[in-house]
Amino acid sequence: MGGIYCSARAGIFHRMTPDSGPAPLARARAACLLLCLGLAACYRGTVNYADIPGPRFAGPSATTPAGPAPGSIRVVTWNVQWGERAGAAAELLATHPQLRDADILVVQELDEHSAATIAGRLGMGYVYYPATLHPRTRRHFGTAILSPWPLTDDRKLILPHLARFVGTARAAVVATALIGEHRVRVYGLHLATSLGVGPRGIEDQLREVRADAQGAVDPVVVAGDLNSSTAGGILAEAGYLWVTRYVGPTTRLLPLDHIFVRGLPEAPGETGVVKLDDLPSDHRPVWAVLRLAP
Repeated sequence: MGGIYCSARAGIFHRMTPDSGPAPLARARAACLLLCLGLAACYRGTVNYADIPGPRFAGPSATTPAGPAPGSIRVVTWNVQWGERAGAAAELLATHPQLRDADILVVQELDEHSAATIAGRLGMGYVYYPATLHPRTRRHFGTAILSPWPLTDDRKLILPHLARFVGTARAAVVATALIGEHRVRVYGLHLATSLGVGPRGIEDQLREVRADAQGAVDPVVVAGDLNSSTAGGILAEAGYLWVTRYVGPTTRLLPLDHIFVRGLPEAPGETGVVKLDDLPSDHRPVWAVLRLAP
C-alpha cells in the first residue's frame, strides 16, 4: 500500500507508490509535519465567539407582516465564498428568476459588511452572527438569515468541535420568520469541513441542530452548507424532508448545500441549483419552493 503525504511547497496531497522507498516516505512525513506546524503557527490568532449573546449584527427587520401569507414560500441558500464579491452575489439574488423574491434566504461566509450589502440590495431585514474572527481574512466569518418578513427570537447556536490546526468554531444562526399568520423557525448552517473535524464531527454538529429543534412546535426549515453530501441523513432519519437531496452538485463536484423542512406539507414544490458560468462564488445557489399549510 502506498502512503499519503502532503507537499509543503505546493500544499497538495500525493500518493507514495509502493516502490518509493522508506527514505522518501520519511522525508514526506517530515515535510507534512512541518507544514502542519506552520499552519498552526500561522493561525494561532484565531478568535472564536463562544459566548451566546454575540457578536450580533442586524438590519431593520419588518415590524409588521408584509401581507397575507402566500400559499408557498421560496427558500434560498448560498455560500458566497468569503463574501468577497457580495455586490455581485446580491445582484444575482435580486434578479435571477429562481432566486429573487425569496421569503427565507440563508447566506454563508459573510462578514457584517457583506451581510449588510446583500440585505440592502434586496431590501430585506437580516440577522447575522459570526462564529469566529477568521485567521485567514482577519474578518468576521459566519452566516446570515434574511427575509422580507419579520424575524424574531434570533440567537446563535454554538456547534461542537473546533477545526484541526486552525481552531475555528462553527455556529448556527436561528430565527423565527413571521410569514403572515405562520411562524417558521429557521436554522442557517455552515458546518465544518471533513478535513477540519472529520465526517463524524460534521454529523455531531448536525445532531446539535436536530436536538435544538426537537421541541419546536412551529414548522422548521434548515438550510445551508453542510460540507457533506451524506450528513443530511441525520435530519432525514428524524423526520425531516430532504427537499434538495437529488438536485445534483452544488460545487464543482459535490452536492454540499441543502434545504430540509419539518412540519410543512409533505409534497414540496420545485427545487433546483442555479448553474451559471460566472458565479461570484465557488458554490452554486440552491433554492426550493415549499408549500405552507392552509
